[in-house]
Amino acid sequence: MIFKQLLPLIWRIFDLACYLAALVTINWAMFNLNKVAGGITLAISFAVTGLVSELIANSTPKGGD
Repeated sequence: MIFKQLLPLIWRIFDLACYLAALVTINWAMFNLNKVAGGITLAISFAVTGLVSELIANSTPKGGD
C-alpha cells in the first residue's frame, strides 16, 4: 500500500528533475554558442515554465463544497 503512494511521488520528483536538467542543459549550450541565443532561450524557457505552471494550477480541482 505504501508503494502505491510513494512511487507516484518519486516519479513526480524525477520528472521535475529531468525537466530542470533539460532546461539547464539547453540554456547552457545556447549561452556557449553566443549571448543573444542564450538570452532568447532563457526567455523562452521562463515563458514555457510559467505557462505550464499556470495550466497545472488551473487544472487542479478546487476544494470545498
